[in-house]
Amino acid sequence: MKIPKLCALCALCVLPLLLSACSLLDDLKLFKTGEETAPEETVVEDELTVTDPAATGSGPAADDSADDPAAGPSANAADSAAGSGAAATADDARRVVLYFADAAGQLTPEERELPPQEGIARATVNELIAGPQSAALSPTLPASAIVEGMTVKDGLCTVDFSSELVDHLSADEQDRRLAVYSIVNTLTQFDTVERVRILVDGAPVSGSFGGLDLSAALAPAQL
Repeated sequence: MKIPKLCALCALCVLPLLLSACSLLDDLKLFKTGEETAPEETVVEDELTVTDPAATGSGPAADDSADDPAAGPSANAADSAAGSGAAATADDARRVVLYFADAAGQLTPEERELPPQEGIARATVNELIAGPQSAALSPTLPASAIVEGMTVKDGLCTVDFSSELVDHLSADEQDRRLAVYSIVNTLTQFDTVERVRILVDGAPVSGSFGGLDLSAALAPAQL
């Protein structure tokens, strides 16, 4: 009778241990399962981060071509093209015509020879700014004016002056008209120039200037 009781007592002691061991094994399996799935979740999150343009900045690059101001020909190329109609002497000097004001307040041509150069049109306008060689003629532009840029395209020459062209020029309407057409008539002597548009500091002169609208291209005129 003692042996069966002893066996029963042992069984009662061992059973809790077996139950605890089974529970521990289940915990170990769950722990291992969590370790195996954790890397897979991390990989998915990394892929989302990489493919998100807002997070990585890997979207299309900004197109700056629209802000590029260099759409026309360079100043040297424009001057060279404009100067194709200037007369050349035997020693390759260029004979150009400049228009200044005479005593009657009219535009009068004065011929001048310039050394051969690429920027012949720009050089011609600089000679116009420098003034006449004849004592019978008067300058039409202030000596402080500067040619800041020049382009020629499809017969239109756009010449950009510094603000001194307006600031240091007489306020008299006839003087301003003579100034404008001295530029226009001088530049249209070149075969590639039919009309001239005058800018000041890169923009058209607002309002009337010598009774003229400088926002429009001008053809040569007799004054």
